[in-house]
Amino acid sequence: MTASASTHGALDGALALVVELGLPLLSGVGEGLRDAGAEVVTSRDPRWAGSREDVDAALLAALGPDRAPALAVLSLLSEETTTLRPLSDLDLQAWRAGAADPIRIAMRVLAALGARMKPAGRGTILFLAPSLSLVGGSGMVALSTALEGQRGLMKSIARQWGATGVTVNWAAAAPRALSPHFDAADLAAKGDAVPIALGRRPDARTEIAALAAWLASPSGRGVTGATLMVDGGEWMVP
Repeated sequence: MTASASTHGALDGALALVVELGLPLLSGVGEGLRDAGAEVVTSRDPRWAGSREDVDAALLAALGPDRAPALAVLSLLSEETTTLRPLSDLDLQAWRAGAADPIRIAMRVLAALGARMKPAGRGTILFLAPSLSLVGGSGMVALSTALEGQRGLMKSIARQWGATGVTVNWAAAAPRALSPHFDAADLAAKGDAVPIALGRRPDARTEIAALAAWLASPSGRGVTGATLMVDGGEWMVP
């Protein structure tokens, strides 16, 4: 598949950084951003989960010393976070690793990106995550907590950075559209006969990447601090 005519060339050589930590969720997004004309750099460097110095080193390795991305798409969910198990099976150490650490990681990644993007006076950061935290699910307490913590951080940073020209948003996608990891999960279900309004899951390359490209375009610059549902109309939550 290729990008639609409306998004083809939308990024026109802009630098896009795709950061994927832990569970692979961004398959197809990088290709879609390339379809939209971006120069895409993908990083799965484990240093993104480390200290601020480690994060700075990962960013340096990905982009060099001076470049600021016009768009950064982030998925920051460790294996500890995405392991599905009941709350009763989590000791304090496992809870910290699964629920608290992802918030710390997101804070440090945002700080490193902001140090480059804010002086440039522009940039778009988009978290891409499963929509699980909005509805919950069995064995997903740590994951839901981590996601909501990251989402709350996103909103706070969006408010603080808006005047600098940097926008920050959250895309909540259908879990099984992002990864087969969720195929066996006991996901929340709706009782109606047509649970997904579109009748299908959104496509990462042609639709989720297109959303990221639009947010980074002049047309999307007025959107920040938003939670955007990309689940085909499955839940239609605010």
